Amino acid sequence: MKKFVSWLDGPHGTLLRDAVVAAFVGWLTVSEAHSSSYGLLPDGPAAIAVAVVGSAVLVVRTRFPCTVALLATLVQVFDGAFVPIVFAVYTLAVKWGTTRATWLISAWSAMALLLPWRPGFQLSFAYRFDGPDVLLVLVVPLVMVGFPLLLGLWVGQRRQLVASLRDRARQAELERDMLAVKAVADERTRIARELHDVVAHRVSQITVQAGAYTMSSNTETAEFAESIRKTGAAAMEELRELLGVLRREDAEDGDAAPKHPQPTLAAACELITEATAAGQHVRADLPDKLPEVPGTTARAVYWLLHESLINAGKHAPGSDISVSLRDHDGQLDVRVANSVGLPRATPVPRSGFGLIGMRERVVLSGGTLAAGPAPGGGFEVAATFPKEPR
Repeated sequence: MKKFVSWLDGPHGTLLRDAVVAAFVGWLTVSEAHSSSYGLLPDGPAAIAVAVVGSAVLVVRTRFPCTVALLATLVQVFDGAFVPIVFAVYTLAVKWGTTRATWLISAWSAMALLLPWRPGFQLSFAYRFDGPDVLLVLVVPLVMVGFPLLLGLWVGQRRQLVASLRDRARQAELERDMLAVKAVADERTRIARELHDVVAHRVSQITVQAGAYTMSSNTETAEFAESIRKTGAAAMEELRELLGVLRREDAEDGDAAPKHPQPTLAAACELITEATAAGQHVRADLPDKLPEVPGTTARAVYWLLHESLINAGKHAPGSDISVSLRDHDGQLDVRVANSVGLPRATPVPRSGFGLIGMRERVVLSGGTLAAGPAPGGGFEVAATFPKEPR
């Protein structure tokens, strides 16, 4: 049933409806042509032919409403048939609305109904303006033109309203789909970031520590450490591939900060202790009292230190690392630098998203980040954070 209704609303269904209306109007018009005496043409085959043509054009009234309305008015002039005018004016009002053409053609149609057209183009009013004929002068155009005109305007406005509501519904559905796609993409980015920040760093730390024990004089210990290092390297490679699938390079994740854990500046300072315990040479320059900063800033500082210390251990083993945290002029400056380390016998796997994630977190907290080779060799990461949320 829905398919049939949809077909009726389509171009073929509209053409079929117009053809049925044209056939019905043609039957009425031809019947009227035998008794009409108000047209330019006398009763006979010519009048019937005009009536048929005037009815046939109603088949295309939906596509050419203005032209059909003018032709229907001419049919009234030559044949005196008024039925085509009713349908033509209605369609014109539906399609063209309250335009100047609608009002002018409707007025012309009403005038054609009031004036008798005689052979020789003699023109006079069809009704006297006294007695009962005064009512006819008002009722005829009102019924034959005014009613279909007003009905067509109302139907046209209703159709526009329904079409507008349908467009809004489609737009709302499209927006919901886009939001759903964005939510999925953002969640994938968040998962990738958490995997990198939490899992990848821990696996990297294990790999670095195992690499240090491969130099042990104890053969069994060295072999065991090498096995751990290789396993960690393979895990990092697989994790890197997984991150490449999950993470979009152009993600702008404003709400994707991991909820577990919730790092603080104190936790960030503990990273220095952990790195020292793992065998790294870290020199720290920290204030006696840690400043109060927004949560986004604390998380950004934490992961900046975490990433920088891990990278120094992976890519510059045995290097000297300096960490400074300074609070001045309403802002927090963080700097991590490492010297040139010892060369590695085997390459260290990279996740590929460390600096990208670090920069995103710094920018998210309203800060700025600079990372690159240090003037004296090695690598340096420097960031500035506002102490007040922006």
